[in-house]
Parts: sequence; C-alpha cells; structure tokens
Amino acid sequence: MAPFKYQSRAREFNEAYTKQVADDLERVREGMIAPRNMQRFSHGQRWRTKPVVLGDETGELTVHSFGIESPFEDIVSHDLVRFVLARRKLASGLSDELARTLYQAISQSTERSGNIATATPDQAPVESYLDAMEKIEFAIEESGEVSLPTTYMDPQRWAEIVAQLNDPSSEHHARWERIKAEKSLRARQRESERLAKFPAAWAEEYICE
Repeated sequence: MAPFKYQSRAREFNEAYTKQVADDLERVREGMIAPRNMQRFSHGQRWRTKPVVLGDETGELTVHSFGIESPFEDIVSHDLVRFVLARRKLASGLSDELARTLYQAISQSTERSGNIATATPDQAPVESYLDAMEKIEFAIEESGEVSLPTTYMDPQRWAEIVAQLNDPSSEHHARWERIKAEKSLRARQRESERLAKFPAAWAEEYICE
C-alpha cells in the first residue's frame, strides 16, 4: 500500500510548483541576460560550447543549487502562504547563484583582457564610471540603434552618477556626451563594415526565378 494517498495529485502539485519556480527564475534571468544572448544545450557528447575563430575559450556548464525546507507543521496546517514564500525564496536563491556566476565570469574575462578601471579613494564614483566607459565599445541593437552598456551597482550611488551625467553645468556631463558621440560613431562604422560583407537580399544574382 502506498504511504500517501492521492499520488497523482501530489505529482501534479510538484509539477505545477516546479514550473512556477522556473517561470519566476526565467523572469529574473531575462533581467540579467537578454533572451537572444542565451544558449540552450541539447545533450550530446559533452555539455560545452564550441570556440570560434575570435579567440574565445570553450565554455562549460556551471551547476547552480539552492535548497529550502518546509516544516511538516506548515503542511499539516495547510498554510498555503508558506508555499508561496518558499517558492519566492527558491527563485531568489537560484537567481543569486546565477548572478554570482555571471559576475565572476565577467571579472575573469576583464582581468585577462586588462579592460579594468580601478577606482581610487580620492576619485569620485562618476569619474570611475567615465573611465570605464572610455574602455568599452558600444554595440548596435537589431533595431539599428546604438546600445549603451548596462550598469549594475548600488541603486543610490547609480542615481547620483546619473544626476551628474545629466547635469549640463557639471564637467562630467561634457565628457559623457563626448564619449557617447565618439563611441556611437565608431559603433555605426563597425556595423556598416559588417553589413558590407553581406550582399543585399534583393541583389539580382540572388533572385531565383
């Protein structure tokens, strides 16, 4: 005899609960990594990416894990709020693990390339930010618009930096506008050079009758 009744119901609950956690985690993950930049693996000989000719390295999977406990008393008392809180805690814990891995990978990459801006005690945060922007090349979105680098830092400090960058009377404002103009121009030039390598879809020799 089975130790618990309603085995099928329990299985349905577990499947639905797991899907809710996965949906919560996916929303958080998309806030860190654009969906178009994600890779999905299908099982083969190895769980790893293929390096290309640009000098990148072979990437491998990193396992994230996070555990929660549900006291038996919460189950007996049918306290459904506890299940919701546990679900949120599980998604939050896994997203923290993802963020830690992501920032660690970025840190290792920048250390190898030397693309690092070091802040000194006597340097204002906005100056450190601008020093970093000087070393970063901007990209072009699929829409054709220039994409500015995404910044992750303490919200209060970031708000202070943005205020100084947007203040026309600040000396940092002029430097930021110059950086944006120069980097945007270079980004558009690189994109034009990239597109020039591909023939137009409507070119006569590619039209099939």
